Formats: sequence, C-alpha cells, structure tokens
Amino acid sequence: MVSALSRHSGERKKRKANHWAVYLFVFLMLLYPVAHFCLMWFGVNINSIFLAFKRPNDSGVLTWTLSLWDGKSSWLEALFYNFKTLFMGFSDKTQYPIYVNSLMYFVISCLITLPISFFFSYFVFKKVAGSAFFKVIFYLPSILPLLILCMAYKYSLSPGGLIPGLLTAMGIDCEAFFADLFIASESKRWLVWIFCIWAGIGYDVILLTAGMSRIPRDILESCKMDGVNPFREFFKIIVPLTWPTFTTLFIFGMMSVFNVTFQPFFLTAVDTDTETIGLYIYNASRGTGLHEPATLGLFCSLIGAPVILGARSLLNRCFKNVGF
Repeated sequence: MVSALSRHSGERKKRKANHWAVYLFVFLMLLYPVAHFCLMWFGVNINSIFLAFKRPNDSGVLTWTLSLWDGKSSWLEALFYNFKTLFMGFSDKTQYPIYVNSLMYFVISCLITLPISFFFSYFVFKKVAGSAFFKVIFYLPSILPLLILCMAYKYSLSPGGLIPGLLTAMGIDCEAFFADLFIASESKRWLVWIFCIWAGIGYDVILLTAGMSRIPRDILESCKMDGVNPFREFFKIIVPLTWPTFTTLFIFGMMSVFNVTFQPFFLTAVDTDTETIGLYIYNASRGTGLHEPATLGLFCSLIGAPVILGARSLLNRCFKNVGF
C-alpha cells in the first residue's frame, strides 16, 4: 500500500516536471516571435496611431490635438482635427489620380493576375510539355529583389535597351516610340501595370502550385478513369480543392491597394500619374508633417480591415473547406 502510494506520488511529480519542461519549451519558442511582433509591428504602429492625433503647434512641434483646443469648437472636433482635414482634402481633384491608381491594383491583382496565375499553375501542375521552362520563367521574378527587377524591366524598354536594340537590328525604327514610353502619362501607367502583372504571376503560381500538389493523386486518377476532361477537372476538382489558397491570394491582392509603393517609385520616380496611396504616404513621411501620412494610413486601415474581412467571409462561403 505504502509502496503503491509512493510510486503514485513519484509519477505525479514526474508528470508535473514534464509539464514544466513543456511550458518552458513553449515559452522559449514563443519568446522571439512575440518580442519581434511587439517591437517591429506594435511598437512602430502605435506611434503612427499617436501621430494621427497630433498636429504642429505655433512653434512647429507636434502636439496632441486636444491640448490645442481653443474652446470655440467641440472637443471631438479638436480630437479628430486631422481626420477632418483629411476628409476636406478629398475634395481636391488633384488627389483623385492617387486613389484611382491604387484601386486599379485591386483589378490587376485580383481580377487579372490571379486568374492568369491559376491557369498557368494548372499548366505547371499537370507537367505538360514546356512546363519546366515556364516554371523557371514564373519563379524568376519572385527570386530577384524588387529593385533589380524594376531596373532590368525599365532599362530593357528604355532607348538603347534590349528590346529596342533587337527591334532596331530587325530594321524596325522604334527609337521615338521607346523614348516617350516612360514620359507619356498613359504609357507610364500601363508599363507599371504590366510589370505588376508579370512580377505578381510568379508569386501566385508558387503558392497555387503548392496548393494543387496537396490534392490526393487518387482523386485525379479517379477522374481520369471516369473520362473527365481537363477543362471539367480544373473547374470541378482543382478550383474547389485549392480555394483556400485562392482566397488567401485574393486577400493579399486586395491589400495591394494600400501596399503597392516601390513598383511605381522605382519605375517612374515621384510622379502623380502613377502615384499610389502607399507611395504618397512614403513620400509624405520623409518630411516634417508626419501627422498627415499617419492619419491617412490609420483611415485606410479602418476602412480596409472590415472590407477585407467581409470579402474573406464571402469567399469562404463559395466552397466548403475540405481536409485531406
């Protein structure tokens, strides 16, 4: 009896010690990512939130908006002074191209790049003739740094570059055309849009191909035995089973409305014809009026978060999630 009790007590102590070892292991594993999140995300963004409620005083020093309340208006108006100024600035028609350019990246990322990527991912997944070559072509933009990719793209189309040189060697006079390519307003926009489509396909193909590779081969073999053609297999089998990956990429594409910053900056520098919300915030934050880009960034977050979450909820309802 005593021996059984002591053995039971020893097992309890051993289990308790094992529990503490597990807790310590989990704590140490989570310590770095939590510290990284607190420092690199929360620490940076909390300062941006604070800046949205500050404005320069008479001496030009950023001060809390409530501390500058003169009592002639409501305290709420004083608190949200920066947001009131932001809303009044929306009537400035010179700022319209910035928002139009930004919204275009939703169309480019979600409605053009993603469907094209889905098609080519299936092409690579089925390992048809030439798929290995196209895999390299698609993956290359995802490997190279953005700056190098933009410069290679720009200089290839600039006068004296690869493409004008090849056309000139073929006897085609195109110097005037390529000389105006990065100068004319319409062509600059199209060049940036085409670059984003080309560079974005590779990233989407990587993730979509990985999602397709998870589909059990038994399902595909069964479809083949039943005589299902590739067109029906793609829409009836591949699309529903890879829909979670598609949903994730669609959400990333929606966020490109606010995230596209350096693509137009590297290709066309500071240009209102191609400027986006992200590029405007980047340029404005390099000056002294930090409260203005901070206010716009916080406003975009408050507007974008519920829209993105709503879109995610709707997309998740299209197909039932299947585990395999």
